[in-house]
Amino acid sequence: MPKEKIGSISEVPPGTAKGYKIKGFDLAIFNINGEFYAIDRKCTHLGGNLAKGKIKDKTVTCPLHGAKYNLETGRLLEQAGTIASWFKKAKNTNTYEITTEDDELVIALPDD
Repeated sequence: MPKEKIGSISEVPPGTAKGYKIKGFDLAIFNINGEFYAIDRKCTHLGGNLAKGKIKDKTVTCPLHGAKYNLETGRLLEQAGTIASWFKKAKNTNTYEITTEDDELVIALPDD
């Protein structure tokens, strides 16, 4: 997997998330007490921006309809809690390996 520098560690302070687009990937990067996690930015339910979701421990809750994901595994922990979930169910999301080098965030992206 090719590795790409995506930004400075300081761009994502502890307890926050930030969205990044790189090489066709739309990512949400989370900083949980100095540990970084990367998942797809769009919720698998109806495309809510997970970088704007509620962060608690190592989970994020979609701001649109409440689907909840584990940041380490991408596993769906709670289904979206609205009538809209009757028509389309959320599913697990993709995760990406993210590391730090010096003061930079470095992500491993799947090969094309």
